[in-house]
Amino acid sequence: MKRFMVAVTCCITLAAVLAYAQGDGYQTATVVSIEKLAANAQHMDEGDHYKISMRMGDMVYLCKVSGQAATFMDWTSGKEFPAKEDGKVLHVKNKDGQIVDLNINSKKKPK
Repeated sequence: MKRFMVAVTCCITLAAVLAYAQGDGYQTATVVSIEKLAANAQHMDEGDHYKISMRMGDMVYLCKVSGQAATFMDWTSGKEFPAKEDGKVLHVKNKDGQIVDLNINSKKKPK
């Protein structure tokens, strides 16, 4: 019985380690706010500009991004996406699996 319990514990530990390794460092991030900024008449080819606040863990990321409106159609306050921070960029996986790179302007701890 003792050997059986050790074997079961080892299997559970191995499964947990493998599940953690497949996470790729992504955490759940929640959209706090999203605002479409005025278009820049001089650079119309850049697409639409957005100011997005994302909460991940105990930090709020204030970001800016330019992209097609279709990418951000379902981005609303309270919506959750997998994300990870990489220096000055927040990589966010969209619902269709596309990775959107948000440029981090600043980050702060919420009150």
